[in-house]
Formats: sequence, structure tokens, C-alpha cells
Amino acid sequence: MEIITLFGDGNSSKTYELTLKHPTPQTDEWACVGEDPELFHPDDLAQLAEAQEVCADCPMRQTCLDLGVARREWGVWGGVLLESGRPRDTPRIAGRKPYKRSQEAIARARRIA
Repeated sequence: MEIITLFGDGNSSKTYELTLKHPTPQTDEWACVGEDPELFHPDDLAQLAEAQEVCADCPMRQTCLDLGVARREWGVWGGVLLESGRPRDTPRIAGRKPYKRSQEAIARARRIA
């Protein structure tokens, strides 16, 4: 249970008790406790390897992966990079998707040139 106090204008405030379902573990069993959460959302292969290194010897690795898949999570879970709960080999590169031409379009372009 987490208690959050919100302050409004003036001296008014409201206190709420919340139970949050957060994927970040709070016990020392998990190797990722104390790590920066951004580590597990890699932008390149070097960051992916660093995140997987943290997960490598974690006793909760399979539990973490199962949780990530069940919740359709994004990022590194149990040492596996997930996108909407499905494994990926490499992180997505920011920006537009590369334009992929079909083999027919490439052949046509060569004939015209």
C-alpha cells in the first residue's frame, strides 16, 4: 500500500491510499533492484547487452519473463527484449521505418536507368 498526498491551491490537501500493481520488484531477490529503469528500455545493442547482463544471474529471471509476456510489456524482461510481449532480437531505431522496395521495383528501376 502506498500513501500519496496531493496538494491543491492554498492549504488544501487530500490523502489517498493506493495499491499499485507495479512491475518493479521491491525485494532483494531480483537482480534489477536499484538499477535505473531506463536501462531496460535500450536504444541500441550495447544498452541491450548491458540490461541482459543484469538479468543473467537473476534467480527470478523466468518469473520476470513470464510476467512481461503475460502483461504484453515492452523492454527487457528476464533478459529478453520484448515488444508488446513478443521477443525481439534488436531494439527499434527511433524515426521512420525504412522504405523497403520489392524486388520487382528494384528491377524496374535498373531497367529505366
